[in-house]
Amino acid sequence: MELYQIRYFLAVADTLNFTRASERSFVSQPALTKAIQRLEEAIGGRLFDRTKNSVQLTELGLGMLPNFRHIYETANHAREEARRLMRMQRKVVRVGVMCTIDFHQVLPGFVESQEGRTEVELSFREGNLEALTDALDQGDVDLGIMCSPYEMPKRFATTPLFREDYVLAIGDDHRFSGRTSVEMAELNRERYCERVMCEFSTYIERLLRDRGVRLEVVQQSSREDWIQALVRANFGVAFMPISIARAARLAYVTMSDVPIVREVSVLTQAERPTSAAQQAVIDSLVNHGWDEGLPG
Repeated sequence: MELYQIRYFLAVADTLNFTRASERSFVSQPALTKAIQRLEEAIGGRLFDRTKNSVQLTELGLGMLPNFRHIYETANHAREEARRLMRMQRKVVRVGVMCTIDFHQVLPGFVESQEGRTEVELSFREGNLEALTDALDQGDVDLGIMCSPYEMPKRFATTPLFREDYVLAIGDDHRFSGRTSVEMAELNRERYCERVMCEFSTYIERLLRDRGVRLEVVQQSSREDWIQALVRANFGVAFMPISIARAARLAYVTMSDVPIVREVSVLTQAERPTSAAQQAVIDSLVNHGWDEGLPG
């Protein structure tokens, strides 16, 4: 006697219709019929009387109905309890990844953290710098993969992972096409597509302003794919991390006179104890070969 056979029996008993019971059970009618026949063989008698126009429970079926229902409900309860106990044994590490970081770039480090650790489970969410620092403060995430052009507040413990350049992404037909670098002054009056979620936006604006460079902002968007499409179509240029530009297969140039570099780190709330599972993930990230996977 199998649990699925009892489930099919209960579906027929509730509907008194083999077709509707098979639809409710997400199984073909022949498979459902065969399973009930095997259940009848195990019980030693017919459970249903079937005619051309109706289906009725036999006396045996009526007598077994409460027993089968109790068996099925007890089995489901036991299964849910087992899942609950397994969840309690597994340690969930909640990770916030800044939306301007290429998830494909950091994911391999997390994959390595899972190797050989069946007791550690990862849960991801994204957000901008402000949202994730708040989530760390509130205890809504345990780790944050983040970066900022400014020093992180002392309430966070910061462990650097890797550094990468910011570049100016351009269309294939842009006037800078074919060059590897430009000076920042050459960007004056350039049509610009602004990544409004970028944590470096204000910092880059200040660099430009200090050098008397004014950009003509023609598009703004919080969506990276939109900005990439706009740059590709030559609507304007955009500052972005080199990993994102390369992932999008965009042409780009660097700033020869004002290099812009970001350092991506893993952050925790310094006043909150770090669990063994969280530390295991952090150690795995630190030991990951980031240089091998970064654009060179």
